[in-house]
Amino acid sequence: MTRVFAYCRVSTAEQTTDNQIQEIAVAGFDVKPQRAIVETVSGSVAASERKGFKKLLDKLEVDDVLVVTKLDRLGRNAMDVRAMPSCWTLLTTALATSILAP
Repeated sequence: MTRVFAYCRVSTAEQTTDNQIQEIAVAGFDVKPQRAIVETVSGSVAASERKGFKKLLDKLEVDDVLVVTKLDRLGRNAMDVRAMPSCWTLLTTALATSILAP
């Protein structure tokens, strides 16, 4: 059975991930609370060094779905995400994870 995960990130403690979680729900994705990974960390920190993102990678299994509101939640911007080939390959090839944005 396909499981749906969400990765929600903000850069500062003054920000909240509530809007990202709401946007994902409004788009029709049913993400169980234990599968919503939220963290406060700058986009300049490599995804591989983020505690929450590492936790997410440990949970993902083949055919799971990962939902993010924007690709820049995974990195500083979309170009930064493309520069993470090992992470991208793991998610999309090794785990066959679908990465979706509402």
